[in-house]
Amino acid sequence: MPKLEQWEIKKYWQIFCGLKPVSKKLSKQKLETVFRNSHLDDSTLAEVWKLADIDEDAQLDFEEFCIAMRLIFDLVNGNIKTPPTNLPSWLIPGSKAQILKQRGDNSGSGSSNQVADSDDSDEDYQLSDDFDWYISPTDKKTYESVYDVACDKFGRVKFDSLKDLYKTLNNVPQTDISSAWNLVNPKQSRAVDKDQCMVYLHILNQRSHGRRVPRSVPASLRATFSKEIPDYNVDSHQGNIGVRSSSQNSNAFASGYLEKKHGSAHGRVNTQEDDFDEAHDENWEQVKLERELKNLTSRLDNIDKEKEQSKSEISMQKYELEQLLKYKQSILAAGQSQSGVDMQTIQDNIESVETQVAQLRDFLKSQKEQLSSLQSQVNAAKS
Repeated sequence: MPKLEQWEIKKYWQIFCGLKPVSKKLSKQKLETVFRNSHLDDSTLAEVWKLADIDEDAQLDFEEFCIAMRLIFDLVNGNIKTPPTNLPSWLIPGSKAQILKQRGDNSGSGSSNQVADSDDSDEDYQLSDDFDWYISPTDKKTYESVYDVACDKFGRVKFDSLKDLYKTLNNVPQTDISSAWNLVNPKQSRAVDKDQCMVYLHILNQRSHGRRVPRSVPASLRATFSKEIPDYNVDSHQGNIGVRSSSQNSNAFASGYLEKKHGSAHGRVNTQEDDFDEAHDENWEQVKLERELKNLTSRLDNIDKEKEQSKSEISMQKYELEQLLKYKQSILAAGQSQSGVDMQTIQDNIESVETQVAQLRDFLKSQKEQLSSLQSQVNAAKS
């Protein structure tokens, strides 16, 4: 089981608040519906409650609620078969550690603790941290073959449908397999789609070649797995996914699994097709560059349109100001030609006109500055 992630805690907080806790705690009655929705048997739920209710007050505060929900999700998704005898150390809240210590619990140990040994396994196998998110064309073809074998009629893949594959992975413990599954399945669904399965298989492949399972996925993948809107900007460097050549290994990933399912012809990698795949990869780079060029051209066109629109607006405003000035001047001239006109009124009108003219000139100046700014943007984009 991987450690609690921040997004996971936020999800539990939403559920916790939705149940309307009293004095920041939830009773058994309020939690009964949530627990029974898991369809776990009563004895298992009782063990989960016993582990989560650390202070033994027949209620769960938020920290204890997180413990219960995490155990239930792992049981439902098959990450663990039974509740652990003791809570793993990473699942014990700091505020509750003293209570467990006083009760004599040996936190973070025991054969049922599926996480305590993961660090030792990493040390035994001397795993490296240079995990590569890039999926080569050859690896992609292998992953698609595995997916085609394991998916159901709806194109979904369940964790247990790849059991035969797990048996072929050397030096990959069950904890790392579960950790990889949770990485691509943040919604804790019973099955994953093709994109999630492809990344899941890639993580297992990298782990089987001595690379440590990452703690998180790039932002673009995380958004996709969470069904959020990813960033499709070609200029984005999210995830820093580099392009590397695929590593050649005589024991190709999933070859034994595919040979068992479809025969050796499907399990072998056809090296004669690699050149075609690499050509496809180069074409993809060309498509990316063409799309980037198209985006830049579109931006330039938009700037030019804004520039022309701004010019039109300035010309119209200038014309209106000139007409207003002529109108005021005609009124002033008519007033001067009349006899017996109050000079103070005329003087006030003149001052009013001058004030308005000054304001209009300031407005015209600001519009010219905006036009100059747009021109600078156009020049910068063209350069």
